Amino acid sequence: MADYTNRFTEVNIMLDALDVAAHAGGESTEWVSLANYHRAVVMVFAGNLAGTLDAAVWQATNAAGAGAKVVAGKAITQLTATDDQSKCIIELQTEELDVDGGFDHIRVQTVNGAANDYGVFIFGVVPRFPPGPTTGWDEIVT
Repeated sequence: MADYTNRFTEVNIMLDALDVAAHAGGESTEWVSLANYHRAVVMVFAGNLAGTLDAAVWQATNAAGAGAKVVAGKAITQLTATDDQSKCIIELQTEELDVDGGFDHIRVQTVNGAANDYGVFIFGVVPRFPPGPTTGWDEIVT
């Protein structure tokens, strides 16, 4: 299937983000539902790192985080103070979640060894019912 005529914003929907800023200690995105997507992509953009940075995808059965647990194998390799300006991507297919257990929500949780500058973005990819909503963007220029 050729998707080259689709707009990026029609098939890649930003579900949540931790804005690029100085984050001290651990942070988490909101729980987001993947019920309407076949895949998710998590982007981690590191700025200036004063210490270590870890980021992992967690799964739950609802938006309140019921039954939360880590998605096996869906974490970045720990970044250190020498990894300034790193860009990392975690790709997730929804069948990698515990679907038999009813898990269809994810969030990204970070752990900082110091105050670090970074941002995290979660995209729902390949919507089950295209085109995807564009209401999450402040501006779309086509």
